[in-house]
Amino acid sequence: MESTGDYTGYAEMTTARDALAKLATEYWRLLKLSERALADAQAEKTTSLSAQLRYSMNRLHVICAEGGLRLISHDRENYEPNLPVTVANAEEAASLDDTVIERTLEPTIIFEGQVVAMGKVLLRKRV
Repeated sequence: MESTGDYTGYAEMTTARDALAKLATEYWRLLKLSERALADAQAEKTTSLSAQLRYSMNRLHVICAEGGLRLISHDRENYEPNLPVTVANAEEAASLDDTVIERTLEPTIIFEGQVVAMGKVLLRKRV
């Protein structure tokens, strides 16, 4: 980065870096929690684990919003070709007439109204 005496760019980079660091921390926590849930899923713990997962997902969305990012899940939406997603099971889905998004594998990420990362979804026939 060129030194021009203007520290605005540096402040923006620091804010973005801090948001990214928070995001990474929350993601790590969510992964660790999920690992523990899989390894030790007992009925009496599922309520607590479910609450923690909801809390972590909420924190993820709040931290992303602080950095100007919006994460969009497309679960159970009608599939339209103009959605900002790639279809993971495109070959299988090509033979289906009327499709719905069964599951979002990766969210669509929006920054200042622009798609910065396409989502990834699985389609199924609408029932």
